Formats: sequence, structure tokens, C-alpha cells
Amino acid sequence: MNFFDDKEPPKSGEIFQILHENRDILIEKIISSNRQEGKLYNQDHDEWIILLEGEAILELKNEKKSLKKGDFLFIVKNTPHKVLQTKNGTLWLCIHIKN
Repeated sequence: MNFFDDKEPPKSGEIFQILHENRDILIEKIISSNRQEGKLYNQDHDEWIILLEGEAILELKNEKKSLKKGDFLFIVKNTPHKVLQTKNGTLWLCIHIKN
């Protein structure tokens, strides 16, 4: 299996692929389209993300954060956030820390 295989973006929103999950951690690959739905997330666990390809603008606690290839971010649990904009084909690696 190769992380960069199967990276065709969806027509809108995002595709989530679970790479590994156990009771403490969830690792997922996300592929974004250039049409975001603006869904608000407010998770009960911490999340670490890195942008491997593309560009994105996130909103965290009403503050905009621009990300480009190689940028990473740690989102503390119970932090409201949403994806405002992405370049078509933006590729993320997300690690959800559930404990």
C-alpha cells in the first residue's frame, strides 16, 4: 500500500480513508475537493494534521489559518474548527489522539 495511491479528489467535500484505528488513535488520509461544505467540527479528542499536497484555509475559534504543503497543526480537543477552502486534490494526514 502506498499513501499517494488513489488520490483522485471528490467532486465536492472530502474523502476520508482510515489507515489505522485502535482505542487510542485514529490515523486517516483525507483528500479534498475545491468545493468545501464548511462543516463545523468540535471533537472530544486532540488532532494533529499535516498537509502533504495542496493548500487549505481553516477556521479555528473564528481565526483563519492558511496552510500550504508541509504545514502542520495541532488542534486541541473541543476546539471548534472547519475547512473553509482547499485547492482541488489537497492531501492530508490526520492523527486523532483519542485518550
